Amino acid sequence: MTLAKWRPLFWEPVEGTGERLMAGVVVQCAGELVARRVIRDDVLDSLYGADSARPRVLIEEALNVFRSIAEAGGDEGLSLLEVPIMGLHPGPLRQTDVLSIGDAIRQSVLLYSSLAQLDIADDEDDGTVQPEEVNRRFATEVRDAVLIQAPALARFFNRPASLHKGGSLVRFGYLSDKAVMHFSTVSAVRQSASVSYARAKLWELARAKEFAGLRVAALVTAVPKADDLTLGPKQRSKLATNLQEIEREAEDGDIRFVPVDSIQQAVERVLELSD
Repeated sequence: MTLAKWRPLFWEPVEGTGERLMAGVVVQCAGELVARRVIRDDVLDSLYGADSARPRVLIEEALNVFRSIAEAGGDEGLSLLEVPIMGLHPGPLRQTDVLSIGDAIRQSVLLYSSLAQLDIADDEDDGTVQPEEVNRRFATEVRDAVLIQAPALARFFNRPASLHKGGSLVRFGYLSDKAVMHFSTVSAVRQSASVSYARAKLWELARAKEFAGLRVAALVTAVPKADDLTLGPKQRSKLATNLQEIEREAEDGDIRFVPVDSIQQAVERVLELSD
């Protein structure tokens, strides 16, 4: 693993509204520095129609300027990206452990955008982001945030348990003598894989709750915000259908389905369920 620094860059389609979409990212990792546009072409087409080529070029030019400024600043170059350029607004400077530059780009997309094309990240390496990897990142962020407020819960995170007598160990996101939880994500651009992952975790939760006689079993799931204006009609409809399906299957197994749209919301629910 390598430490990477990166900043998301946000585009405000209608100036002054405060509605911003992640348009690109600047990444500094292992001596390399890249700037990539991540917002999809079809999103720009839907916003600007026949004129979409103009904002596309503008975004690319702004990314080039951001990259040049960062390169001139050396190791601390990303710290210099603090003011908007050509309509692109720099987001917070983040540092994360990554496998590659492509991995850093994927992390930025997973945290800040449902309108990005992950194949741009794949241009940087041959890896592909898997549901297990995405969910592990979400679980790690939730755990770290929970432990800031309740450090005594540390021993309950990432614990293994058997689903039947003498069975192989299965690792759970959270497991105590009262509650068992898994953590998952439902992405607007990878919904089928997200639902399949959720179903597998619901089965594990149901078995663990029954075998150990636990009071609470819950699937805490990161989902896009319900009022997210960046979701298209088809994505929104499919997302609603899939979330309802997961909720029904959870109810059938006497499991709580807990959709959240922020780390803070996830922390609050985990603390409630663990009490």
